Amino acid sequence: MNPGHRGVTLIYPYFRNRDPVEKLFPPLGIACLASKLKELGVPVIIADCTFEDFDAVVNRIAAARPAIVGISIMVTMSRNAFALLVALRERLPGTLFVAGGPLPTVNPAMFANRFDLVFCGEGDVVFPQFCRDYLAQGTSPGDLLCIDPWQYPGLCFMRNNTIISSPPVHNASEVLDNLPLPDRSFFDHGQYQSVMAQNTGLAQTSLMVTRGCPFSCDFCSKPVWGDLFRKPPLAKVFREIAEIRSLGYTCLWIADDCFTLDKEYLEAFCHEMIRQDVPLAWTCLSRVDHLTEDLAGLMRRAGCIRVYLGLESGSDETLRLMNKRVTVEQGTEAVSLFSRAGIGTAGFFMVGYPGETIESVEKTFAFALSLPLDEAWFTIPLPLPGTRLFSRVASEAAWEDWEVSNQVKFVYPSAFDEVWLGKRISETMDAFRIKKARSKGDL
Repeated sequence: MNPGHRGVTLIYPYFRNRDPVEKLFPPLGIACLASKLKELGVPVIIADCTFEDFDAVVNRIAAARPAIVGISIMVTMSRNAFALLVALRERLPGTLFVAGGPLPTVNPAMFANRFDLVFCGEGDVVFPQFCRDYLAQGTSPGDLLCIDPWQYPGLCFMRNNTIISSPPVHNASEVLDNLPLPDRSFFDHGQYQSVMAQNTGLAQTSLMVTRGCPFSCDFCSKPVWGDLFRKPPLAKVFREIAEIRSLGYTCLWIADDCFTLDKEYLEAFCHEMIRQDVPLAWTCLSRVDHLTEDLAGLMRRAGCIRVYLGLESGSDETLRLMNKRVTVEQGTEAVSLFSRAGIGTAGFFMVGYPGETIESVEKTFAFALSLPLDEAWFTIPLPLPGTRLFSRVASEAAWEDWEVSNQVKFVYPSAFDEVWLGKRISETMDAFRIKKARSKGDL
């Protein structure tokens, strides 16, 4: 470590001016890392690039001279991450550069030959511990040959043109329960609230409650959280909600894959929201099965205003291809159930799945237009390493990052024409907007 280098800088490499999206949320992954680093006495700053200019970010980080730079990378962010890496390496030759997050976890080889280290899986504990040890020992990037990967689960790096790695860790519930709350102090909450209010009418921010998903959808990658479903004590959840309220937000986006999975836990959460009379609306994801009228009504009384459903397809055969383990009928009933309870609904759909036909794709478009949804989102399959879908097309897949969110771009040979599929998605979205406007009396 060069003299004068200090602390850790964590980067979220999303630039809104390069890929504008409607809904923006502060990156909670690096906020969790920052809070644990602080708890261990490690100096840390966060560089959230969302509202920033590329050159300004590089200049500010270079001026801070961090000993370690960690970049958290999601799909559509690898180009930004590599560009930041090149620019910062030139300015910070003595700094250690680390990649982490969902994309490096599913595809560490893509990053191990450019970054000094890659951390895979849940890094809440192991990455901060590594940073503490690295800084305490005065290590430099040139000393990495001495690192024992088994001491830090999920660590991955290149040694003699060979990838060396140890299995990633999925933290036990008792570990998660004792973690500090995410450190939101580094984010520009005014800008987040302004953009969200302008686009959605809500000053909304994200909250992660549960982790893990026991289901095995063909296309779903869950290497960071894993299969084991874990839920924290509600007292801790409501401490975080109180902090979010103090920052000026008026709505929660509960971003868990399986927030509604445990009925008793969900009911307890709703009853506590009602008991405390928490003045926050909230939205969440949900599967379409195991739902009841009573549960939907309780969610509405507790402040739930919208539920996002993974409907995926209007064809039962395609749902079987995806291993969704639900039916079109269940999806229809779920939308109806929430609508009757006074809760808005949004549907996620995937078209162009391997094995699908044009007929089944058209069924999905017709299905989406037949439902009383408030929002609809269409995407095409992206075979992430570690998924069953990837194993089906891996021999022909040429992995490359999507340049923008929800891009209609196949990374493997597909029976579907991208231009046609993109045109049909646009046409369906236009029809959806017209239908929605008419239902509101705007047309």
